[in-house]
Amino acid sequence: MAERGGQAAADGFQYQYLVTLEALLDATDDRFPGVAAALIEPAITPDEDSTDPDAIDFELVDQNRDSVHAVQVKSGGSGTEMSAPDAFGIMLRMLRARPRAGSYRLITNMRLHPKAMQLNRALSLDDPHELREHLQRLLERSRWRDEPARMSDDELNRLGVARISVDSRQRYQLRDQLRERMRRLRNEHCRGLGHESAGRLTNYLAFEIHRRASGEFDGIFTLAEFHEELFTPGHHLAYELGEFDWGIMVGPVPAPPDVPRLDLIDRIRAALTGDGRERAVPTCALLGPSGIGKTSTAADYAYDLADSYDHIFWVNGENSTSLRSSFQSIHDWLLRRTDDGPDTDSGRLRDQVRTRLSSSARPWLMIIDNVVDRRVVDPWIPTSGRGHVIITSTNQVSWATQRAKVAIQSMTPDQATELIRMRLHHEKDWDAPSQRTAAALAEQLEYWPLAIELACGHLAGREFGLREAGRYLEQIRDLALDDQYAIPHGYPETLVGAIRLALGRLIDKEELQPASEGAALALSRAAYFASRQIPIWLLYFSTMVSSYDAVRSGLRHPKVCGPQDQVPFTAHEMHRALRTESLARRDEPLCTLPQQEWSAVHCEGIDDTINVNEIVQHVIRTLAESRTDMSEILSQAAYHAQGWLTAFLEADDDEHLLAILPHVQSLAGHAGRLGIATDTLAVLWGNLAGTYVMRGKLDDARQAFENELEYLLARKEPAPVLELKTRAQLADVLRNTGEAPAVWLHHLQRARDLAFQLADSRPEDASLAVANCLTVLRSHTGHGTPEPEVQALAADFASLSQRMPSTPSARIQREIDRIDDALTADLMTDEEVEQCCRTLLEDDGLRGPQRLQLRGFLTEALVYQKRWSDALEPLQSIHAYSVERLLHPQVIARTLHDVGLRVGLAVASGVPECRAALMVLVGEADAPPAPECHQVLSILVSIASRMTVEQLSLQAGVKCMPFKMQTLRLLEAVRAGEHAAIRNIYDGLDGLDAAALGRDSEIGWKLLSQAVITSAVSMTLRGV
Repeated sequence: MAERGGQAAADGFQYQYLVTLEALLDATDDRFPGVAAALIEPAITPDEDSTDPDAIDFELVDQNRDSVHAVQVKSGGSGTEMSAPDAFGIMLRMLRARPRAGSYRLITNMRLHPKAMQLNRALSLDDPHELREHLQRLLERSRWRDEPARMSDDELNRLGVARISVDSRQRYQLRDQLRERMRRLRNEHCRGLGHESAGRLTNYLAFEIHRRASGEFDGIFTLAEFHEELFTPGHHLAYELGEFDWGIMVGPVPAPPDVPRLDLIDRIRAALTGDGRERAVPTCALLGPSGIGKTSTAADYAYDLADSYDHIFWVNGENSTSLRSSFQSIHDWLLRRTDDGPDTDSGRLRDQVRTRLSSSARPWLMIIDNVVDRRVVDPWIPTSGRGHVIITSTNQVSWATQRAKVAIQSMTPDQATELIRMRLHHEKDWDAPSQRTAAALAEQLEYWPLAIELACGHLAGREFGLREAGRYLEQIRDLALDDQYAIPHGYPETLVGAIRLALGRLIDKEELQPASEGAALALSRAAYFASRQIPIWLLYFSTMVSSYDAVRSGLRHPKVCGPQDQVPFTAHEMHRALRTESLARRDEPLCTLPQQEWSAVHCEGIDDTINVNEIVQHVIRTLAESRTDMSEILSQAAYHAQGWLTAFLEADDDEHLLAILPHVQSLAGHAGRLGIATDTLAVLWGNLAGTYVMRGKLDDARQAFENELEYLLARKEPAPVLELKTRAQLADVLRNTGEAPAVWLHHLQRARDLAFQLADSRPEDASLAVANCLTVLRSHTGHGTPEPEVQALAADFASLSQRMPSTPSARIQREIDRIDDALTADLMTDEEVEQCCRTLLEDDGLRGPQRLQLRGFLTEALVYQKRWSDALEPLQSIHAYSVERLLHPQVIARTLHDVGLRVGLAVASGVPECRAALMVLVGEADAPPAPECHQVLSILVSIASRMTVEQLSLQAGVKCMPFKMQTLRLLEAVRAGEHAAIRNIYDGLDGLDAAALGRDSEIGWKLLSQAVITSAVSMTLRGV
């Protein structure tokens, strides 16, 4: 009992100090005018003669120490009640102890008795005689019954400024409110405060109050001292915590602009704070043409309001790849992930981030920059939580229905003039004429930020600087008149002239030659890449080295020149020349992995990137396409870009692969727009298609292969090798997308004819293509009786394969096909399959998907031998691969299907409910498995959970995969007896296709699913 009493006393003091802190914050907000300090546990004030030192817990006083507001705090345990007599007695003591206080307050967390509530209402009566009568009725049976009659009118009037405040908040709610108030106050003073630092500051201020309650500083806490502690510099708090916990910027947030546009920041703030719904996330779209300052305005808001947010997330919204990459970074930051690897499912990744932000009590800001297509970005935008979202986009039509949007227009005259002054300012020569000249220049440039930057870049390099503004304007007007067609709608004509003049100056910059001329040429290539994160060295070689020279010199991608290389200029000298004319800026690196995690092709320098403004790209493309044959330019850029892509593919460098993919897609898109088709672009389409296949995007792969094939068939001279490879791969894609044999067989038939033609002249190419065609046909015939024409075609390829020389690649593929056939038709024992797999896995010539496939076969062979412990090793390597990479989901899905059935039946045999169901269904069940079998099942479920429905369904002939994998998840929950999980997973079966389980070939999965579902329903109904 003593301990509980001590705890209650400690809790009461803690509550009292928190309420005191709240009163000091009220005084800071001027809710009690004239307050200069708080007296805490005051025994006596200088001008009072009180014999009741415990009547007041704290009071707010003015600079003369006269009481402005006197307070008594009474706390009680859960369910305690305060009576009217108790409340009256406390307030009477207060007003007699401080007869000249401005107001009195009894604060309590106890429930008020009905008569105490009547007392509180009576205190607001203006007539002292009426108040006395009320008090006599309320207190007639208490020890205070005679006191109202003895009270003077003065005392009754002073009692009229007393009130009872009932505080129903829990301690954590009070603390949360105090933290939020301190955050707001500090934000108003640009000091900032995070969640942890707010808790630390709350505790510290409560301790300072405790010190004064103990008698230190005579119990005085001046408002000035309180403010000094409350508004302590942020770096002091960060030092105490070891880091800042507010204003943390996650992602490549650009530097703030030199000239803030406060009018726009105010409009954004109003748009984001105007929604009164507490949990809804307001979204504000910043709309305007390229080069107008949308990104810099968003960055300016982020820096200006950084103290208001714990986290600021910067997202590249240009395409789905960049969105996924940005959200992966946010996900990793929020969960502080260190070893789990990236999530391969974009939908799950998106939902996890949105859920995390929705549940966070900390305020956050997300800026999604450079959104091209609203339909792509909409599913990623968080809709719930304590956050704000800012979108930047040039697509004003797409965001026409957005409620909160801010049109980013030209700078104000003062802002534009200030930007020119900052760019060209010299202390000694900026005078009134300079100011007028700058204002006139800004007006002629229509206050357009990009045009001003280009103009200043030009004038900064001229002998007379700003005094040459008139000549500069004449030049860009003349150039603009020459190219009226190049001016996009809504952009000032002087901007086109400024870009043209900057290009001309690059070519003529003698002091930077030859790098400046190379930089001008590089822009004609950069205009066809994606605008962000263009690798400098890729751009360099796309400009300087033709595909012919690259092949002749044996260039290996990705290439970076070192000090030993004899080159006319380096990529960084080229970049410096671009920056002198404000035509490009340094961008975030392609990759931020530590060096020990670099792939084999990741060399120093390949991560350096630039970005080129979209309007600069547009103008350069328009000018170039009117005067130049773009075939050579695009082909040369495509050669090097697909070289980088291929190198990253072969090195399994997923991070660089995803970073370079938007540039390859952009080049391919522009080639299609211009109707340009060359051998190099055909190869690019083929490699792009191969990338799509490896990522499981079969519809995109089909389009790219068909583009390549269309070009090859229209070529004046046949390209049988490329056509053979393309048709073989296209047939596989068409088969896996569910097309009927009639759609893809003719590609294999033509591939057969081409293989016969090339058997003698190009045996290695023909041999590998024949092996691939046989794989396609075997995959088709392995799921039923093949059609006669399929049988005939397979026989032709088999005959052709026997007469051709065996290459290492073809030999490996034939061995893999032999193992596949053996597993499908029981042509080998499981031990023989195991030995073949282990032998092949030692071959260094295996490609990534082949090694992955063989590990799946090995797992299957070991599982059928019930060697569960041995099966863990290859299966865990597949799991690690699925965690680290986004590639070859169809191969992984095949392993999940074939291994999952055997493991599922084994585990079910060891679960009493499932075993009973199997006995009912088939009259028998396997012996219960070893415990390691359960671990195998868990790994299978973990792999499946990382794959989308689309990825699970990529393998032609493998039906109902989402339903089957959900069945394995349900089995794992049933085995573990997790009732909540059983209900959730069971509900998830609704809507999943299970129609194909009626086929004879699916009898195993049908029995397993029936047994598992029956067990789940039984366990749910019985509650066991």
